[in-house]
Amino acid sequence: MVTVISHNIVSPLGLTSAENYAAVRRGQSALRRYEGRRGLKEPFVASLFEEGEITPTAKETRFERLVSESVSRALRQTDIDTGSSRVVFILSTTKGNVELLDNKSETSFTEEREYPASAALHVARELGFTTRPVVACNACISGLSALALGQRLIESGEYDYAVVCGADCQGKFIVSGFMSFKALSPEPCRPFDRDRCGLNLGEAAATIILGRDEGSEGAWHIVSSAIRNDANHISGPSRTGEGSYRTLRQVMRDCTAAGLAFINVHGTATLYNDEMESIALERAGLTSTPVNALKGYYGHTMGAAGILESILSMCAVDYGNIIATRGFREKGVSGSITINAANTPTTKQSFIKLLSGFGGCNAAMLFSKEALSSKHNGTARTLTTTHSVSITTEGATIDGRRLKTTARGKDLLTELYRTEVGDYPKFYKMDTLCRLGFIASELLLKAEGGERFSEREDRAVILFNRSSSIVADKLHQAAISDDDNFFPSPKVFVYTLPNIVTGEIAIRNKYYGETSLYILNERDEEMMNKIIRSSLLDDKTKSVITGWIECLEEGRFIAELRILGN
Repeated sequence: MVTVISHNIVSPLGLTSAENYAAVRRGQSALRRYEGRRGLKEPFVASLFEEGEITPTAKETRFERLVSESVSRALRQTDIDTGSSRVVFILSTTKGNVELLDNKSETSFTEEREYPASAALHVARELGFTTRPVVACNACISGLSALALGQRLIESGEYDYAVVCGADCQGKFIVSGFMSFKALSPEPCRPFDRDRCGLNLGEAAATIILGRDEGSEGAWHIVSSAIRNDANHISGPSRTGEGSYRTLRQVMRDCTAAGLAFINVHGTATLYNDEMESIALERAGLTSTPVNALKGYYGHTMGAAGILESILSMCAVDYGNIIATRGFREKGVSGSITINAANTPTTKQSFIKLLSGFGGCNAAMLFSKEALSSKHNGTARTLTTTHSVSITTEGATIDGRRLKTTARGKDLLTELYRTEVGDYPKFYKMDTLCRLGFIASELLLKAEGGERFSEREDRAVILFNRSSSIVADKLHQAAISDDDNFFPSPKVFVYTLPNIVTGEIAIRNKYYGETSLYILNERDEEMMNKIIRSSLLDDKTKSVITGWIECLEEGRFIAELRILGN
């Protein structure tokens, strides 16, 4: 088993896990109404640090200072040598330093620090890490994705310790995007309540350090984890809760509902997400298990959410408590579930953390202080390449055979769609990164032959890049830069999440397996292979669509993808 060695939360409610738990136990919320904050004219409710509370040095950004603060505080509780080749740093974030895109020419940074991988590398170097950092960038489930990766890399023997930090800062870029979806509540959010009207955003950093089980009495363990796609829509959850249900079904093979203190859910207080989660929980047989949500204290902290909320859940069980769902008064979802409305005592020692996000991604993780161990792990084996495809701005090859094309640059993808696919008009709605991944996957599956669209859970889609979703990021930034022409579009904003490309592939093919996107500061086949091998610890995964996919401009891109199988 993988053990939780230490943890930390830095948020507007405190600088340690203990301070944060004490505030939440008292019912204290960091949510406030802001007007004219962070360059936004429209008022919004959020959980933000006070101006000057997180003060970066000349060499770092505010986001990087926040990450370093949390990681440093967690490391000080251990004797881990960050310079060891057996220690890996994993960062969970949705947008990292994206605010650097605004007036970037005026900043003093010469590196492309708006890329999450560059920010992760800067923090890693400052803290003495010598191994390559990895960024888990899977929308709202990023925190659990990062923890699952750390768990897997330790269980597969690649590393002895994983330092996993989740963080996001809120600014004009992100807040305006959620405004474009009309998803923000004008008051503190009310998860699962009949009168809920949207989410609030928050900023924080949270760190969990994982290590090998050393038989520590009373320690927390990650027993099992699961990541699944609902193959439904890039920005709308499945009405049947398919992806969340499948993650719950996977991790509950290692526990019983009767043994759980509670399920800590995503609970964004949006109409459809709460409804979806309630249906998934009911389908999983968890109607009598207490359910709680923590967004009423912090808002949605995005890349930090999965880690922050897991830490608070561990602290609650340590004190024999189930945290109240702040803002909840009357159930407003159709699923038969038991919402925990007040602090409630418990003697049970296990809980499940559940998340869902754009791109159809869902994740669940089983934590326990009991002597539980996963009975269903796969093995970190090596699969072989069955088919490969390469697409550059100059052309495309399948299994080494060059396709005849006349177009180049951005027009190449449209030509490939018309000549090789032609039956999926959603292609024209996609951004360039998603078009690239979609076409590459279609060519792969065409080469593979066999049955298509058969609702399979045994195939994962795991992709890598360096530049995240930089093309869509610049388009969204352009739409919000001029106060007199402030037109953020939900159709653009959703593609500023780079994992959407994996969701588009899953939706097209009805893949219910894992979908993940990881960001590296440079292409590193060894690290990519470590991650892919470790993903096979999920015993449902039998084959993987994987590879490097980079889009720097609409007409400047490369995708080198392959199918791995037996």
